[in-house]
Amino acid sequence: MKKNYLLFVLLFLSGISVLPAFPQNFAGTLIDYVPAPGQHINIENIGTPQAAQKMVENTSSLVSLGSFGGYVVLKFNEACVNHPENPYGIDFTIFGNAFAGSSEPAVVWVMKDSNRNGIPDDDWYEIAGSSHFFTETLKKYEVTYFKTATRDVLWEDYRGKTGRIVGNEFNLQEYYPASEYFPSYPRDSVFFSGTLLKNEFVTSVSGEIKIAAPVFGYADSHPRLQGIDLSFPDNPYTSSVEGAGGDPVDISWATDSFGNYIDLDSIHFVKIVSASLNVAGWLGEVSTDVAWVQAVQPQPQVTGKESLLVYNQLPSKIILGDSLKLEAFYFEKGRITKEKVTIHSLNEDVAIIDSSGMLVTLSPGETQLRFSAREEAEQTSLKVVVPDSIRIVTDLSAVYPGDTLELIAEVYDNESERLDLVVHFASSDSPAGKVITAEGKYFFVALISGEITLTAFVDNFQLNESVAVQINSINNKRNVLLTIKSADENLLPLQQVEIGLADLNAFVESRQHDYSGMDKVTLFHALAKGLQKAGVPFKFRDDATAGGNLYLYMVENDGLFSYGWGGKTNPVANARAWIVRLNDSQHINGFNKILLSDNDTIVLYHVTDILSDWNFSRLVSDKLSVAAGESIEILLEQTSCTYQEGKIVESEFSPVSNAPINAGSTWYTDETGKIQISPQGNFPLVVSSGSDALLITEEVAVSAGSPTYAFTIYPNPVDDQLFISWNNTSNYGNGKYRITLIGSAGKMLMQEEVKSLPAYLDLSSFVPGVYQLIIGDGRQLEIHKIVKR
Repeated sequence: MKKNYLLFVLLFLSGISVLPAFPQNFAGTLIDYVPAPGQHINIENIGTPQAAQKMVENTSSLVSLGSFGGYVVLKFNEACVNHPENPYGIDFTIFGNAFAGSSEPAVVWVMKDSNRNGIPDDDWYEIAGSSHFFTETLKKYEVTYFKTATRDVLWEDYRGKTGRIVGNEFNLQEYYPASEYFPSYPRDSVFFSGTLLKNEFVTSVSGEIKIAAPVFGYADSHPRLQGIDLSFPDNPYTSSVEGAGGDPVDISWATDSFGNYIDLDSIHFVKIVSASLNVAGWLGEVSTDVAWVQAVQPQPQVTGKESLLVYNQLPSKIILGDSLKLEAFYFEKGRITKEKVTIHSLNEDVAIIDSSGMLVTLSPGETQLRFSAREEAEQTSLKVVVPDSIRIVTDLSAVYPGDTLELIAEVYDNESERLDLVVHFASSDSPAGKVITAEGKYFFVALISGEITLTAFVDNFQLNESVAVQINSINNKRNVLLTIKSADENLLPLQQVEIGLADLNAFVESRQHDYSGMDKVTLFHALAKGLQKAGVPFKFRDDATAGGNLYLYMVENDGLFSYGWGGKTNPVANARAWIVRLNDSQHINGFNKILLSDNDTIVLYHVTDILSDWNFSRLVSDKLSVAAGESIEILLEQTSCTYQEGKIVESEFSPVSNAPINAGSTWYTDETGKIQISPQGNFPLVVSSGSDALLITEEVAVSAGSPTYAFTIYPNPVDDQLFISWNNTSNYGNGKYRITLIGSAGKMLMQEEVKSLPAYLDLSSFVPGVYQLIIGDGRQLEIHKIVKR
């Protein structure tokens, strides 16, 4: 508020009239809205034609253009004039939802209605912003997006590079424009072309992702300043905000198809085109949002700086041995000049600049880079670092034959900061396993029990890190039935969980013992695995409270903490506990000493007062895997429990009658505590009653391709060679096919691209087990279950 008031006073003192709040000329007519796929498309208030229409009627509404190529075409209410008395030469301003550290830039195009027919059928001219002349800016870039059976959208550019817009947890609708909102949009794939800008990302230690903004000339790059008349523009040649913010545009920046500036006295149409094809981590794809386009009014008394020096975005650090091409340009009134920009390294012991503008690193350290032309000068810091250490991130503490783990390692520099370097992996000569590569990633495939050494290394540096991996015997794996519930809510429905050895030290708070070298599968392993699977934070303890015996101390669920004290009852406030019922016995601590067998049933539950008797209930099904329509019997029963001299004693179970059982619909148990239901689909199905729940999965027969599939897979089960052919009854048969093999742990083991069918995969090196085979041609994906013998 103070800032806005100060601006008002300055305008008054300088003789500038404060303009009316209601805009006089703006782009108030929506001509066309063609978004590219994106996470906000098909959301009614931001990613539909209705949202686009609302945007031109309301200064606070937004419309998303989606990923690269998506665009909106708008018409001004009257001609937007390239007036010489407009402040700083600015003729209109585009507002989006950019904010400090978040820019999702779009390229701007303008058109004059030369034939005066009111429609945009004359020549479009591209606004040459500050990044227009950098070699990393790609003109006439082309990309095709492909709809899939999921929310993910695949893309392929004209150079054969591929990628995808991945569905995230924030926006759950379809990302490819839906016929419900876009009836004329291509159904299977869509093509876009335009200018592609390079996005510069900065990721902080906290995980915050910032996207650097281009200096001037692009939409959705700079924030709007609230409370200022939108027709009062910002000066794009300064770092401060003199007007309403947003992204000011001078019509004089327009260029023709040959890249030459063109003089237009006015324009009538503006096209805003999303110019990024990138993903900003957990934020999703970079996609432009447009809020308003406002014309500027002449104000000859407003003057200011009209020259600017611009250099390409530089990293804060560079690795010794690397070089970096420096580009810098001098602009006058937003047009590039032939003025030479001089670049100096102020510490030439660290880096020098050669005659071609290439920065060459010489030694670790820091230097200042100074760019200068005429009266303009800019300076920035640059550090030269060396890779110093490698840390293998993949958890290799519990590996079994048949496991496939993606190998991930991080490289840190001499300042203990992470570097973005490619890490390679190799293994020692051992029959226990092998390292494979797929799509530039490394995977470790465990074959038999034994030991193998994995080494991570970086090319061109004498830097490596090795780790000895023990592949455990399959006999040290257990399949158990496990469920977890708090006093009020089920955290993990009863289901089969595979339990193996693992280093459990990280899960014990202020631990007194070592839990990294246990060679038998215990109840502790099962509880840790189940709580991780439930996705809740937790901590165990082994302090004097329970006589040094391991107990579960804390579980958090949506900000609510349930504590336990492993059997402690003095003071009474501590008489609460996390209890495990293993088969027919109950345990309150010492979980690391209790061994597991296959098919054990484990229930982890919470009691708020073990000094008072409590009821323990359980939900039981005669089967946990059924075919669609097959009948299952559900039983709800309970027992009374008492804590006596460090042990839990329970009574006989008795049925719970007239209790609600929810499985999509609600049933009530009969006098024997039972119900009969026949699931009709929507697997997996959760059946619940209060804090008790169990997971019913569908029995799926493994078979070769069926007439409903576009592809036929055979033989299945397979020994060595798996053949893939095209089902002629489908509409497939042309184009490239991407084939991906996924292991039981959900990791990608192989990915190949074939141009014709039939084709075959050599699976002879893979261990027996169940795999997922994913096949797609860019329009649709199919998933086949494969059994390797």
